[in-house]
Amino acid sequence: MRPERQGPARRRAPARIDTQKTGGGHKRTVLAALIALGAASCASRIRTDYYLIDTEPSPPRAAERLPLTVAVNNVRAPSRYLDQMNYRAPGLRAGFYEYSRWMEPPAEMVQRALCHALRQSGLFEKADPSNGAWNPDLVLQCTILAFDQVREKDGEYAECALAMELVQREKGNAVWSKELRVRVPQERRGGFAEAMSEAVAKTLAKAVGDMAESAELRKLAKDAPRAASVPPTAPLTPPTAP
Repeated sequence: MRPERQGPARRRAPARIDTQKTGGGHKRTVLAALIALGAASCASRIRTDYYLIDTEPSPPRAAERLPLTVAVNNVRAPSRYLDQMNYRAPGLRAGFYEYSRWMEPPAEMVQRALCHALRQSGLFEKADPSNGAWNPDLVLQCTILAFDQVREKDGEYAECALAMELVQREKGNAVWSKELRVRVPQERRGGFAEAMSEAVAKTLAKAVGDMAESAELRKLAKDAPRAASVPPTAPLTPPTAP
């Protein structure tokens, strides 16, 4: 038997979209995307501020100049002290400011400030960076132990801590060493660089003052060889006739 002839197939009605249910979710998705885009746009426009410290401190003048020369080696520092401004907070918390940075690594700024402080004090005959082009009597080694903003309950402080050592170039033995730590209160919001400049200057002034009072350095200066004085050359006399 032949199968019964089927009539024309009915068209299915298109599926209806419930705009009342899906419209809200779509709006929320679009709104979230716009908020994220706006936030990214604002973040890209946040200005990064750069700061320096004063690298020309003026410590008190030494009462006496020691006949010694000093080469200041490159200052060492932990890897966290690059261009980011670091902070420490209670509970062993630490971090850095994303949009506030140092113009130069603290180690470079401290070395310049250290050389300038030694020259200004007049304590040594010469104090310059170590570049291998001259033979000093002493080599100054310095390491940054702290270069942070410290957050306390009573306020914020700039803390500078340095470990320094003067070593005889020829013998390699240390003739002076000191660890110094200074905290200076931050007077206003955004005043961390100013407070750190003051902390560095006070730390270096203490270091120079301690060097000036060092009995070991005074003894070394007393035993330092002096340049032999050359008597003036006698004027030539014309030869006498035979």
